[in-house]
Amino acid sequence: MGAYWILLIAAVVVVVQGKIFKRTALQKLNYSRSFKVSTCYEGDSVELIEIIENRKALPVPWLRVESQFRSGLAFDNQLNLDISEGQYNQNHKSFFSLLPWTKILRRHRITAKRRGLYKLGTVSMTTGDLVGMESVVQSKTLSGGIIVYPMPMDASDMELPVQTWMGEMLVRRWIMEDPFLISGVREYRDGDPLKDIQWKATARTGSLQVHRRDTTADSRLFIYLNIEDHEQMWSKATRPEAIEYGIRLAAGITAHLLSLGMEIGMGTNGTLGEDSSDEAFVPVAGGMMQQELIFEMLARLELTRRLSFHDYLAHELSRHEEAKDILILSTYVSPRLEEMFQRFRDNGHTIQVFLLRDVPSSAKEVSA
Repeated sequence: MGAYWILLIAAVVVVVQGKIFKRTALQKLNYSRSFKVSTCYEGDSVELIEIIENRKALPVPWLRVESQFRSGLAFDNQLNLDISEGQYNQNHKSFFSLLPWTKILRRHRITAKRRGLYKLGTVSMTTGDLVGMESVVQSKTLSGGIIVYPMPMDASDMELPVQTWMGEMLVRRWIMEDPFLISGVREYRDGDPLKDIQWKATARTGSLQVHRRDTTADSRLFIYLNIEDHEQMWSKATRPEAIEYGIRLAAGITAHLLSLGMEIGMGTNGTLGEDSSDEAFVPVAGGMMQQELIFEMLARLELTRRLSFHDYLAHELSRHEEAKDILILSTYVSPRLEEMFQRFRDNGHTIQVFLLRDVPSSAKEVSA
């Protein structure tokens, strides 16, 4: 008879504690995680800080925390962290037990293997009673993340016509008279402004002489990246190596020319992710902020085409009101593209094409 009462009391205790823990286990249980930096480059090591805090008088007997990241971030081996990784995503699972008024802080060392936008996403927390009879699940959406920039290629010794794109290089591309560059005098011609007359030379020669203005190159470049790996590509690139090389190449050219004082813009026929309607386009500008804008676009770029490159350029032709130097990065050039390039040239633009068919086996990178 005594054993019966013991079993009955034990059953009641189990049921009661189960109800109590089910109702209170997730109360005042806080979870957060954040990266110490908001941006980095491919190959960089970064830190993710995870905080779990039980701010109540009751313990949390067990807590399972599950989360998901895009593949491309490599977590260092760590106790109490089970990682199962697929081609596109990796699932994380950890178990904890928290005493009353306890805070756990974990630091994860991560290597950024691939460019991309990595959001913190949603965390699922499961907890329950002492004996596992009752459980409750709560999902929490976290804001924030990290942008992994592509590692720029070293463009300083690249076999590209960089000099022809630079202002102050006196290369006759956009032949424009520069009011600040004077290289001598010449005879007066109809239409020359009177303010340009060089009176000393006029008195010396006996005929009107004016300042000779030197020319300077237009220091603006627009880069177009074609994310199609072949002309008949349907939707998504199946051979991404050449395109990824083109992305790093575009980053290197951007960083190099901006550092020389040029203005750079960039566009591509790719998309910026399924959940974004933003156009993959950055207007021409200069400065470090421009580099960040272009690098962020390249980091977010998905190798899924929005338009064929031919149709994309046809749309872009009307965007450029002023003639520009244009660099094309593409894995192929077709007769249709050649016709489109000629339309750009007919509008006063210059076109340089860099083919991405042959990816160097050991491309030199810039330490960012």
